[in-house]
Amino acid sequence: MTTLYLEKFCDIEKNFGDFLPKERGSVTALGFFDGVHTAHRELIRIARKCANNKNVPLVIFTFSEESQNFKSSAKRLFTDEEKLLIFEGLGVDFTVVCDFAAVRELSAEEFVKNFLIAKLNTLTAVSGFNFRFGKGALGDSATLENLMKECGREALILDEYKKDGVTVSSSLIRTLLEEKKLLEAARLLGEPYFLTGKVVHGLGLGINLGFPTVNISLEKNRFALPKGVFLTLVSIRDSLYLGITNVGSCPTFEEREVHTETFILDFDGDIYDENIKVYFIDYLREEKKFSSAEELIMQINVDKNRAKELVKEIQWQEIGLNLR
Repeated sequence: MTTLYLEKFCDIEKNFGDFLPKERGSVTALGFFDGVHTAHRELIRIARKCANNKNVPLVIFTFSEESQNFKSSAKRLFTDEEKLLIFEGLGVDFTVVCDFAAVRELSAEEFVKNFLIAKLNTLTAVSGFNFRFGKGALGDSATLENLMKECGREALILDEYKKDGVTVSSSLIRTLLEEKKLLEAARLLGEPYFLTGKVVHGLGLGINLGFPTVNISLEKNRFALPKGVFLTLVSIRDSLYLGITNVGSCPTFEEREVHTETFILDFDGDIYDENIKVYFIDYLREEKKFSSAEELIMQINVDKNRAKELVKEIQWQEIGLNLR
């Protein structure tokens, strides 16, 4: 997948020829895609099918997670890099990641005619029913349909998407994660909630306890999981391992800023400075301060055994992972 970042309005004025073979045209899916949940995945699936039928590339136009004055102040579920990983897995060919400031002053008509058509040669634009665009957010899905039709193109507008009778939204998913209902959140997301990051050096406390852990730093602007101990799956070099992850400040020893520490079962290797993905499958218990290292070791063994039992009961297909 090829990605183009637009940070300023002048970037839009540049020729997109090297980014996209414009003579073929494209199908462009539009949205912020926070969470890239099942409603977003359905939109991308339909856009992918449309692109296949037209034999043209599928392009996603989205906004950077770092965009200022855009959407709500809610913490983002995924970073730009994590969203791109999901897009690639869904078969997207090209992604435009735009800073909101670059298009904020464009009218709805300018956005469609001067960008979607002139730059991306969009034959079909695909959006959700509640998509808004243009200066002052004056354009809506009906505006998109009309403007595309004026230019001899088309727009596909998707209705509200529900799963098991529930309207899927990023705000609902945040609530489920905050309430520690991770399996329910995974069903709405399309896969378990995850973090990616580079493995960094910690204080070495885990290895001294006989449970070496890997640490990944957390982005400050992203959604924060509740503190506690989680059943996780850790993706390392395209292999999945069972893990136990603590999200918190490690109060038993020297309390620190909130971070993640993961003990990976049945894994022995040096992965410092490597990028890993940690899937959060279920909540095991709250973080607590233990009276001694020995008491903590006993609890970790309890957590390990419980994790091994819980993992046997999970319906993997329902949460988007194919482990069985």
